[in-house]
Amino acid sequence: MLTAMLVATPWRLCRLWARDERGSVAILTGISLTVLIAFAGLGVDVSLWLRAKSNVQSAADAAANSVAAAAALPGATWANSSARIQAEANAASAANGFQNGMNGVTVTVNYPPLSGAYAGNGNAYEVIIGAPQKLYLASVLAGVTAPTVTGRTVALLNTTTLGPTCILGLSPLAKAVDVTFNGNTAVIAHGCDVDADSPSASSINTNGGGSVTAANIYTVGGISGNNVSLDCGAVGSSGCGNTYIPSSIKDPYAGLAIPSGSGSGSTNWSGQISNPTGVLSINGGLQMSGGTLDGTSGVTIILTSSNPSSDNGVFSVTGTAQLNITAPTTGPTAGIALWADGNLPNKEDKFTGGTTNGINGAIYLPSHDVKFAGNSNSNANGCTQLIAYNIIFTGTSNFSHNCTNSGVKDPPGPSQWSLVE
Repeated sequence: MLTAMLVATPWRLCRLWARDERGSVAILTGISLTVLIAFAGLGVDVSLWLRAKSNVQSAADAAANSVAAAAALPGATWANSSARIQAEANAASAANGFQNGMNGVTVTVNYPPLSGAYAGNGNAYEVIIGAPQKLYLASVLAGVTAPTVTGRTVALLNTTTLGPTCILGLSPLAKAVDVTFNGNTAVIAHGCDVDADSPSASSINTNGGGSVTAANIYTVGGISGNNVSLDCGAVGSSGCGNTYIPSSIKDPYAGLAIPSGSGSGSTNWSGQISNPTGVLSINGGLQMSGGTLDGTSGVTIILTSSNPSSDNGVFSVTGTAQLNITAPTTGPTAGIALWADGNLPNKEDKFTGGTTNGINGAIYLPSHDVKFAGNSNSNANGCTQLIAYNIIFTGTSNFSHNCTNSGVKDPPGPSQWSLVE
């Protein structure tokens, strides 16, 4: 009997313990609290990651703005400015707390963008910033790994033009007077602009007694003299636009290569020259004091040589000489009627009398000064553009810009940008 009771007691105790519910709440509470604390820790970590995501996106926005500002600088291209553009992105990202190469942070600039609606767009820049995150309270959960948060922004450059441009002085020198109106000169740019690239306070100068009227006057520097007016009224009057451009005014034909063509030595023409077409290259200069050059079927006359830096040739069209030239509308010289190679030394071209009445296209003299004298009136109803290093007017002249489909180009305006993705 005693032996049976001893054998039965352990089994009875087990049954009693199994039925005993005392302390179970504490056990369940302990287990539940562990799980709750783990997920609460995960919630805290996720909130930190979301905050980091917001911060890295702000850094990407700032970097994209810096990239766009660098890319919009005059003459900047991805080919010649990629290192600077990347450096601007790195600096802006670091200023916002994400330094490229530190703690696994990466700052990538893609030109053109590799993804999104602007993938492959040559005016867009893509900035992507990646920042690996850490586990904090959520580290107690098995299998949980910290993410890498990323920010991505696309900046789109919007290139504008300054407007139809009839006259542009290209000299960037601080003391240069790019466009001068002397004597009793009265220059009217009918519905088009007069521009100067020099930062000089008198980059456009009417102090010599001349006057100019234009749709707009744009200059990196300033205007000297009071004989300047805009189509909308006096400069600075109510309703008239700002004449100041904070960065350089770009040469619209910069980068064009001199094409091959027929060539001759220094040429002194008189009499009738009829219907040259295509490209007429001249070594040593073009001098005309009489006669007419008719090239209305599309011709560009170029001053150049195999060694342009030592070529002193100029355009000298004076007296009763008459130019009737229409520039080609297509091809490598589209829009340009007269062209002096930009590698020629700085010399002075002369157009006097009534010589330029019949020019339709651009007179493009990027390294030459030019004197427009006498009554060199371009066709007031035509398409004439004058671009030279420095320009001096000493006689009445009229310009117009009826240049639709002519191939004539206008200077690009300051680049603007917007964040589009």
